[in-house]
Amino acid sequence: MNHHDIYIDWELSGPNPYKPLLTRVIIAALEAEQVTIPCGVDVLLTTDEGIREINLEQREIDAATDVLSFPMLELTPGVPPTGEDPEELDPETGLCPLGDMVISVERARAQAEEFGHSVQREIAYLAVHSVLHLLGYDHLDEGPQKARMRAREEAILEGLGITRDTWNEDLERPLEPGFMAEEEEEVRRCGIITICGRPNVGKSTLTNALVGEKIAIVSNKPQTTRNRICAVLTRGGSQFVFMDTPGLHKAANRLGDYMVDVVKKSVADVDGVLLLVEPIPNVGGPERELIDQIKRIGCPAVLVINKIDTVEKPDLLAVIDAYSKVHEFDAILPISAKRKDGLEELMDLLSGYLPEGPQLFPRDVVTDQPERQICAEIVREKLLYCLEKEIPHGTAVEVTRFTERDSGIIDLHVTIYCEKASHKGIIIGKQGSMLKKISSMAREDVERFMGTKVYLETWVKVKENWRDNLNLIRNFGFDDRD
Repeated sequence: MNHHDIYIDWELSGPNPYKPLLTRVIIAALEAEQVTIPCGVDVLLTTDEGIREINLEQREIDAATDVLSFPMLELTPGVPPTGEDPEELDPETGLCPLGDMVISVERARAQAEEFGHSVQREIAYLAVHSVLHLLGYDHLDEGPQKARMRAREEAILEGLGITRDTWNEDLERPLEPGFMAEEEEEVRRCGIITICGRPNVGKSTLTNALVGEKIAIVSNKPQTTRNRICAVLTRGGSQFVFMDTPGLHKAANRLGDYMVDVVKKSVADVDGVLLLVEPIPNVGGPERELIDQIKRIGCPAVLVINKIDTVEKPDLLAVIDAYSKVHEFDAILPISAKRKDGLEELMDLLSGYLPEGPQLFPRDVVTDQPERQICAEIVREKLLYCLEKEIPHGTAVEVTRFTERDSGIIDLHVTIYCEKASHKGIIIGKQGSMLKKISSMAREDVERFMGTKVYLETWVKVKENWRDNLNLIRNFGFDDRD
């Protein structure tokens, strides 16, 4: 399984038939250029009008071109990123963000007809061309730079079996079972798996990595997740329903009590439990409490040791020994959710816990969270990322308007609640600079999630001590009455 994250947004009506092809071609191009560190590439498939708008906005050119590339890094052609430079890695995801590519499917269809080959073949050409741009290649002159880029294009495409006259049929097949594409097959087995652990151990990162979509917010601050988030992965004839829970911690207010209660309820009545821990050779209080609950319920449990990329392999033996003395787990598996190491082994293991039964969700569903709730969580994630100390934990986010125009643009109005007037000033920042930064970062992620342009407006209001007000807690979507 590759370690690259390829996000593909679709602006046309109907299903996206090119996602598996693009994923395979982009990964093959990165491998051909000897890119070995995990990278992120965002792809937008749009119309002629859509790419024309982007050309006008970004390049002041009124034209519907076939492809656009927006590199995030200044790279030298033929010299792949290594990750040794901290600026090459996103501290939040651990990925090297290469940049964005935009492809007009309408233009690709017209060019495919002109050249007398398939649309798939034309899109593959455009994707390889764009990947080389993201890696520093250019063709603005008619000299050696253009010749070098064309030579690399032809070499990569030939390696893929793509020429004007031939086509590699392997590129049409679905990806290996995993994270991007699946063969249509009747679901015969379906099960619910809870992911639990102390705060900041990587539960949301693991959830996102397993389903291949960002549905749970991620932060290096503890107690990021507040609600139980249901994530769905359908692979072939199996459907996995993962429950990402808040971290088990000592509650300091009524919101904390609610979060702890969510964890305890989530361990009951499931088909399996993943206890996620850090590679520390000591069983802490939260872990012992969860293990005691697992023992009382008697459900299958797997110990997953996360963040193994932060320690040496021999150090894991002491961690395994410490937990083995406390409970006899069905299995103990070291992984790195951030780097996606060990996830295939984990999925193979979990497939044995799925009972026979029909699917609970449609095949294309990845979460039970409403779109407006995910948008609110994305805004809260940016608060956690941009603000320090206790301020982001004292915030709540409410979507007050979520409407779609005829053009497809989403109008999103969001209110951020904080506990003190002084916090409001910090969130807004000098001349609104902090709120603008938070809103801009959130809008980009919401647009990626929604697959369309978003008009986002944000306001900040004060609700003193809302975390101890049961009515406000419920109003903000934290309901402890079930």
